[in-house]
Amino acid sequence: MRYHLFFFIALILEGCAVQSRPQGGPRDEKPPAIVAQSPVMGKLNWSGNTAEVTFDEYIQSKNLRTAITTTPVLEGIEAEIKGKRLSLKWEPQELLSNTTYRISLGDAIGDLNENNAYPNLQFVWSTGPYIDSLSLQGTIVPSKKTPFDKLNVWLVPAGTDTVSTPVFSGTPDKEGNFSFAYMPARTFDVLVFEDVNFNGSWDWETEPFGMSKNHPTGMDSTPFTMPFFNSTFTTPESPKEGIIDSIAALLDTAKAESLGHLVLVVPPVDSVTYGWLMHESGYEKSFVFRPERQADTIYVNLGNLLPGKYTFKGFVDENLDSNWTPASWFNNLPGEFILPEQTFELKGNWDLEQPLNFKL
Repeated sequence: MRYHLFFFIALILEGCAVQSRPQGGPRDEKPPAIVAQSPVMGKLNWSGNTAEVTFDEYIQSKNLRTAITTTPVLEGIEAEIKGKRLSLKWEPQELLSNTTYRISLGDAIGDLNENNAYPNLQFVWSTGPYIDSLSLQGTIVPSKKTPFDKLNVWLVPAGTDTVSTPVFSGTPDKEGNFSFAYMPARTFDVLVFEDVNFNGSWDWETEPFGMSKNHPTGMDSTPFTMPFFNSTFTTPESPKEGIIDSIAALLDTAKAESLGHLVLVVPPVDSVTYGWLMHESGYEKSFVFRPERQADTIYVNLGNLLPGKYTFKGFVDENLDSNWTPASWFNNLPGEFILPEQTFELKGNWDLEQPLNFKL
């Protein structure tokens, strides 16, 4: 009897045990997966006023209201998340006949635990018997390394002077590739930018961007390269006269074996290129490399210099105004190319031939 009573109590305690997920283990990095969607992608002859998508796990959104774009416009669109389901509803209205409609939400939906985003969530349908079937795709090339998941890609009508809202919007993948499907036969200007203040719009005076214009959609769209100008260049200030005199005195009085000998190996240039070599002490030397004088690799012998950390930076002066010029959407001008910043160390009593890299 005592044995049976003990066994019964053990069963009760086991049933009351708190069930919990084991601690530790790899972090969940998988986005939620779609298990049902209405209307289904590419549905024909559909003119409803509600859309739903159900995922395989609970979902959330931090910027759902600002992320939604519709083409053509759907009046009064609202969104609601309940558990694993996202519901969209808009005012009953007469939709345009024989027209492809698209609702884009970008990366606004993520799982509840880690907010891993579902990429480029869309609803696409047609009110007629056919649907737009062209595409446009490209690859973003930043001027410095950046996490691509923070970027937005907008398509606007070709020739747009002021960008306020996109016709189509999306986000790149982790390698910087983006693509748009179910597209009409049109030509677009493409804008990529980082929405730094999360207001759902491009603030051209403060937010880094890139552009590539006049891209037609096609049946088999060839990817194009999309520059992203996410770095700026500040011309180094010339060192004060006192610093120059101090460095000159050090070089004059130092023993030769305590100094390093530096030669810069400069590649050929296609355009006028400005460069600056800076030492941690404040030493600085500027250079101008011109294509008509430099058709091949050259060696710049700087002689004996103070040992320590050196940095080389510069830019390509495309418009020949001796200053770095940033990108301009309105003037359709890309930002002047900024040389990759290089840092190297010169050691005392060493000869160093330092190659310079003028390409990304």
